[in-house]
Amino acid sequence: MLNTILNTVNRRSVVHLIKKLKLFFLVCALGCIATAVEVVVASPAAVMAIDPAEVLDVPSGETFKVNITVTNVSNLYGWQVNVTFNPSILNVASTEEGPFLKQVNNTVVMKRTNNDGGFLLLSSTFTPPYPTEGATGSGLLATVTFSVVGQGASSLNFVPGTKMNTVPPPYQTVLPITDFTSVGGSFRNAAGGTQFAVKFEWIAAIVIVVVAVGASMLFVMRRRREGRPTHAMR
Repeated sequence: MLNTILNTVNRRSVVHLIKKLKLFFLVCALGCIATAVEVVVASPAAVMAIDPAEVLDVPSGETFKVNITVTNVSNLYGWQVNVTFNPSILNVASTEEGPFLKQVNNTVVMKRTNNDGGFLLLSSTFTPPYPTEGATGSGLLATVTFSVVGQGASSLNFVPGTKMNTVPPPYQTVLPITDFTSVGGSFRNAAGGTQFAVKFEWIAAIVIVVVAVGASMLFVMRRRREGRPTHAMR
């Protein structure tokens, strides 16, 4: 009888202990998930982008500017962009480094332009000795001025080689920032748009002349009819 009671008590204790352990592990798992979600929300991936994303209706012979921006970057020490474009439509006229990186420390800029091949390489990095902290947040990396040399469309794409770097303590090794995305842009002006505008002006002028001539002819014919003598009926 005593053995039976003891066995029953032991079983109940074990079952109760198992339930408590299950609840404990469940709470721990939920806590880990919540922490992971919180980290993701608090640290969004950096974005490098061309702004504005779309440029329209700039005629041949004119220029326009686009900005290369960065958003939500942390501890940036250097960057490089490799951008391709349609050389029959656009040429790179000039580039200018933005304030985001050089407001922290002195920088050195490297640029290589190939307007025949439709390629731009532009980079900026801190000069040693490196600062203890890089640039963090969002801002302007560079501004690119394009000359429009034709009519049509051109994409502005970031291609392999585009990168951002950081230098963690003890500030001796340059490491890539891998958690970022790049968003390109585009340009378009209507092919034949200038010719169409000229033709429209011609058509408008012709219509005005035809209307004026027609009105004059109607006026003359009406005056002739009013001046014609009336014959008495016989």
